[in-house]
Parts: sequence; C-alpha cells; structure tokens
Amino acid sequence: MPIIAQESVAPKWIPGEGKPQGICADLLAAIERLDPAIRFVGHQQVRSLAVIESSLARGDVWAACALVDSPGRRRIAVRISVPLYDAVYRLAAAAGDDGTVTSLAELARAKTLVNTPRGSGYIDELKALGMEIDDSTGDSVTNLRKTIHGHGRYTYLNEASMLYYMRTAGLDQHLTLLPTRFGTGSLYFWVSHRASPALAPAIEAALATLKASGELGRICGRWTSAR
Repeated sequence: MPIIAQESVAPKWIPGEGKPQGICADLLAAIERLDPAIRFVGHQQVRSLAVIESSLARGDVWAACALVDSPGRRRIAVRISVPLYDAVYRLAAAAGDDGTVTSLAELARAKTLVNTPRGSGYIDELKALGMEIDDSTGDSVTNLRKTIHGHGRYTYLNEASMLYYMRTAGLDQHLTLLPTRFGTGSLYFWVSHRASPALAPAIEAALATLKASGELGRICGRWTSAR
C-alpha cells in the first residue's frame, strides 16, 4: 500500500535513515500487526503536503496519515472516521516580543504578518479572517527562523511540532511561545478514492481496534507528551 511521509511535521513524521519514525510510522506498524494483508511501502520518501495530496488524487499513493478534514481532501480520498489525535495551534514570536494575542480575530485585526507552512488545512480559514499570511515554504524551521529575523512577527504551527523544532533546531532561546491555544482539531487517516476498495474498511477496522484497546492513545501520547 503506497504511502509517503510528510516533510517538516515532526513528531507526526520524523525523517531519518531508512524509514521515518514518529506517530504515523508507529501507527502504520500497528495497523500492519493487526492486519497482515496490509503492508505499507514508500514512506522512506519524504515529500511536501502538496505532493502528497496530488499523489492521493492520482492514486500514486493510496493513503495519507494524520491530516485535518477539509472539503478538498474529501473529494480525493475517504476519511477514516476514527480520529487519530487532536492538534492544538500556538503562536511563536521572537524572544523579547511582549505582545499578546487572545484570539485569531484579534490577530487578524493587528494586520501583522504570520508565517505558517504551505498547504496547511487551516490556511483558508486564517485568510478568510483577513490575516496576512506567508505560506511560501513548507519548512517549519525556516518559518521559525523567519520570525526570529523579523520576517513575520509570528509563526503559527501545531503545538507538538512547534515544541519539537524549537528544541531540536536549538531555537528555544530565540523564540517565545505565546500562551493562547487556538483551534483544536482532529487529525485523520485518509485513503485515496483510487485505492483498492477493500483498503478503507480494513484500515477503519484496524484503527477502531487500536482505539478500543488504548494503543492508539499510547502511540500518540508517546510522541507528544514528552517531546
């Protein structure tokens, strides 16, 4: 079952030598253990979200892991109903910036530039609020460095990825994380409409079993709670 890892979204996918690690890598392994007929291949490749979505639409890949729901994705793929985990979004500013933001509407009214990864499912919502967005790159570390150097006052990113990249890229001392949490939303597994008709029901059953046993929560918690 072909699938591609997504770039710059640790700890969802953490590239490395060979196959990536992270939440999705562990989820794929757990699904394979439950259903020997399912074998995922190709996730040693790491690509942008835009490439993953176009590959889903063509049927070049059959599945995608941990993406938010959107009408565009429903046109090209089946959303497996079991939520994988929830994403919470935060703002990071350059160290020493004492600004406060209590809502996205307030941020939009401030007319300040916000960096966020290209292709993110929430971008249309932010732009609809009137927010000024720079989504010219899908690289989260690049977006954080832009904020440090004054290109965009804030970076908007899911909390788990924000904390991971601030730590692993050595940016902790150069950024401040604003306390307000925004827009909690669930992330889902997706199966291309062009995949084998048997795949979506099989993954649905496997994820339901993982959720009922508590293993789904343990996998996600292992990568988000301590990292």
